[in-house]
Amino acid sequence: MNDASLAALYEQYGHLIFLRCQRLLAHPADAEDAMHDVFVRAHRSPIPERSTLIWLYRIATNCCFDRLRNRRMVERKRLGDEEAHVDADPDRRALLTMVLRQVDEVTCEMGLLHHVDGLTQDEIAHECGYSRRTVGKKLEAFDVEFKARWQEAGGR
Repeated sequence: MNDASLAALYEQYGHLIFLRCQRLLAHPADAEDAMHDVFVRAHRSPIPERSTLIWLYRIATNCCFDRLRNRRMVERKRLGDEEAHVDADPDRRALLTMVLRQVDEVTCEMGLLHHVDGLTQDEIAHECGYSRRTVGKKLEAFDVEFKARWQEAGGR
């Protein structure tokens, strides 16, 4: 991808990618760093013919998950317990992140689009190229997994 294409992507999608990163990371400074990482990674890859936003969201999700994983590792090292198991945090954001890591890629993307970005099932079907019924089934599976994890963590 050339610099002009990258600049055009940034201009068109930068704000949306920042919002995705901020929703996953919760800190504006971390979100801004992650957003820049997204476009560095995108620069190394060819732009897909369709669903450019979905492709960038996928890169953003991976960048954010990498940052969250690194943040936990640093925290464990700071506490002097590198081998400690990270217990499930009852916070919904942490549980959402956990569930997103456990489901297949398509369900993960649909879960993010619905629960993080607020897209309707019809909008997800249109963006991802799946039927509305498939989206509904994937989101139902996602919700079942989320509710099970929420109950395990002591949520109501």
